[in-house]
Amino acid sequence: MLTERQQQVFDWLQDKLDLPVFAEAYKGARIFLQNKPPGYVTFVAHAGRDLMNGLARTVSGINSEQVQYVNRLDTLQDMWTSEWGPQGIMASDADRRSHLISDRLCQEINELIEDHQRGRLRSSDLDKLFFTTFLDYQDKDKIPSNFLQNWIEAKKWFLKHAHVRKRNFGDTVSTEIQGHFKTLDDLLYVAASSAYERLGEINEILEETND
Repeated sequence: MLTERQQQVFDWLQDKLDLPVFAEAYKGARIFLQNKPPGYVTFVAHAGRDLMNGLARTVSGINSEQVQYVNRLDTLQDMWTSEWGPQGIMASDADRRSHLISDRLCQEINELIEDHQRGRLRSSDLDKLFFTTFLDYQDKDKIPSNFLQNWIEAKKWFLKHAHVRKRNFGDTVSTEIQGHFKTLDDLLYVAASSAYERLGEINEILEETND
């Protein structure tokens, strides 16, 4: 069973954001953390990783997939060749200067550049995206440093434990996973809160982390 706070996060993901896949991943992680069935660490780490990597990106409309340059350039090459010929336009300099790129080809080039720019979004900017998207920190430099540090540590932990490996996770994993998922859970709850409640929740988390 979800607590009242957890249910609020689930409803926010499910109904307000209309992202049931993230809502179910969150709910599953909370249930697994409570019941601790075999393999729960890997599942929770996967869910935590996907929520941290994908939620803000999805809402912001940022493409998280790697740009497929070979396929895109093959398409662009075919379009270019159809307009300019296999070795460039075979015409006089005057004709070459007067040749215009079609709207279709121009759009293809523009989309490739936009996808490239989105793909170049730095890791540090991605870590800040959740806060600028959901927590009203439009100025990235004003995000509290302990928020970012806890976020980065939790994400690194989830990435490290999201895959099954030969080695054991260790005796402290149960405590660690609870703490790192709490970091994510607290921030999700703040994001799910109303604008009026949000400031108080942020201050409460800041006080806890500064103790």
